[in-house]
Amino acid sequence: MSLSEEHREFLATHRLCVVAAMRADGPPSLTPVYYVMDGDDLLISTTHSRAKTKLLKRDPRVSVCVLGEEMPFPYVTVFGRTSFTDEGAAELMAQIGEAMMGSPVPEEALPGLRDRAEAEGRVVMRVRAERAIGLARRG
Repeated sequence: MSLSEEHREFLATHRLCVVAAMRADGPPSLTPVYYVMDGDDLLISTTHSRAKTKLLKRDPRVSVCVLGEEMPFPYVTVFGRTSFTDEGAAELMAQIGEAMMGSPVPEEALPGLRDRAEAEGRVVMRVRAERAIGLARRG
């Protein structure tokens, strides 16, 4: 599925989302995280040991809600499936750091990010959108 232009624009201009993963024994697990876009996919940095990673490896169906922080609080919820890779974990950390701070991570910090990604067991979680709902603009 391809996201609508309105949804794509909204997702590209926000950075914080809540990931919902199905628990086997009850309600979904919810986790706030930062993300970046890669085409229509959302990329999230996480670790092998996190609950969301374990849950989504068991059942890759996911919901991701991105909420605008200004009135009237527009939102987009993406429904899709996840996949994981160890490749590019440090680079994704740098991309997300840039999105969070508003400036690129200094080149001299990249070796430290690579060491940290390896030590923490960082992985790239890719969310492939199958459907999106919500209004990118309201009011």
